[in-house]
Amino acid sequence: MTKALLSWKPYLALLTVYLIWGTTAGSIKLGVDTLPSALLPCVRFTLAGMLLVAFCLLKGERVPSRQDLKTQGIIGLLLFLGGNSIICWTVKYVTTGFSGILVATTPLWMVGLSAVLPPREKIPFLSLVGLFIGFLGMAVLLSPQLTHLGNTSSIFWLCLAGLLLMTFSWSLGSIYARKYPSQTSLLMSVGLQNLAAGLALIPVCLLTIHDWSAIQPSPKSALALVYLVLMGTMTATPCYMYVLQTMPVSVSSTFAYVTPVLTLIFGCIFLGEPISQTMIVGASIILAGVILVQYINYRWVAQRQTLAARAEAMSEQQPGRSLQPQISPSAPQELHEGVSVQ
Repeated sequence: MTKALLSWKPYLALLTVYLIWGTTAGSIKLGVDTLPSALLPCVRFTLAGMLLVAFCLLKGERVPSRQDLKTQGIIGLLLFLGGNSIICWTVKYVTTGFSGILVATTPLWMVGLSAVLPPREKIPFLSLVGLFIGFLGMAVLLSPQLTHLGNTSSIFWLCLAGLLLMTFSWSLGSIYARKYPSQTSLLMSVGLQNLAAGLALIPVCLLTIHDWSAIQPSPKSALALVYLVLMGTMTATPCYMYVLQTMPVSVSSTFAYVTPVLTLIFGCIFLGEPISQTMIVGASIILAGVILVQYINYRWVAQRQTLAARAEAMSEQQPGRSLQPQISPSAPQELHEGVSVQ
C-alpha cells in the first residue's frame, strides 16, 4: 500500500476519475433529455460491458470462474444498478449540482459501513465529528425544503431518497470490491460488472417504456451516450477500480468531494443551472466534514502502518521475540479514542 502511494500511476488514474466523473452528471442530463431514464444506463452498461469482455477474450484471457462471475455480478449491481442508474432518473427533476453535492456524502457512508461491517474498523473520535459535520451540511442544503414542507413536492423527496440510496449502494459496492478482489484482469472485472447491471436493467426498460417508436434521441443525447460509454464507463471505471485496489479508502474516495465541484461548474456553464447561496454553504460544510474524516482516517492508518513496520524491524533485530505495535502516549489524542460502531 505504501508503494502504491509513492507511485504516480494511481494518482494519474485518480485524476482521470476526477475529470471524467465531474462531467458525467451533466452528460446524463443531456442524455435523458430525449432518451428514457432506464434505457440510457441499460444501453450504456450493456454496450460497455460487452465491448470490454469481448476485448479481454480476444486477448486470450480465460473465461472467469462461476464464483468470480457471481462476485463481479454483485459488485456491478451495487455500483451501477443501485448506484449510477438512479441518478439517470433524479437529474430530470433536480439539478446536477444538487445531485453532485449529495454524492459528496459517499465517503461518510464508506467510513460508517466500514465500522459496522466485518471486520469492524474502529473510527477515531474526530472522524465521528466529521460525520456529524457532513450530515449537518446536508441539513443546511435541504433547509429550504425543510422550512416549507407543505410546499415541497413529493417528487423532490423521492429524488432525495433515491440519491441517498445511490450513495449507500455505491459505498457498499466499493467496500465489497475491496473485500473480494477479482481473480481476473481489471478490464474483465469492469466489463462483467457493467454487463450484470445492463442486463438487470432490461426488464426495467420493458416494464417502463410503453411506446418504443416514440424514442427519437437528439444528436446531443446520442453524443452524451457515446461519451458515457467510452469515457464514463470504459475509461473512468477501470481507473476507479485500480485506485480502489491500490490506495487506501481515505484516498480513493476523495473523488466524492472533487467531482461535485466540477459538476456544479459544468451545470452552471453548460446547462445554465443556478447555484444558490444555500447550495454553496451546504456544500462547503459537507466538504469540510468529508475532508476532516478523510484526513483523520489517513493519519490513523499511516500511524498504524508506521508502528507495525517499526515493530517488524525490531523483531528482525531480536529473533525469537514477538513484538506487537502499541500506540505510544505521545500519539495524537484522536488515535486513542477509536470508537467501534456496533
